[in-house]
Amino acid sequence: MTAHVTSIGATPSIEMYWNGPIETYEATGGMWTWFRSLNTQEWLGPFPLVPGATFISNDRYTKWFAETTSIPNFGEQHRNGFYQFCTTPPFGPTDKPTIGIGKQGLIRLIFQPGGETGAESYISNNEQREADTYFRPNY
Repeated sequence: MTAHVTSIGATPSIEMYWNGPIETYEATGGMWTWFRSLNTQEWLGPFPLVPGATFISNDRYTKWFAETTSIPNFGEQHRNGFYQFCTTPPFGPTDKPTIGIGKQGLIRLIFQPGGETGAESYISNNEQREADTYFRPNY
């Protein structure tokens, strides 16, 4: 799944989808969405549901909006990449989801702005994909 970090009205958010039903944990105050970078293994979150935004869950799919105001200027950070996401019920203060992990999936996040206008593009000096091979001949 690919998601653009945008906003709903004045609330910065990420539109999320899941193939199947997800419980919102209404008795405990909704749910949180977490993201873990596949490159750095850094956990980002928790991101609560956007208040008043559409939450649709049926047997075929679930759609929700994760609010990103817990990290200041999250939409302007250059964190483009692939992330693992998971949902959890809200629980005490923590820096990573250690209990109650629900649905998990992969997502590609695209942040804006994507770079400066008129910046010089990078041109690789190794366009032929040549590589040095190092090996030990005596095993």
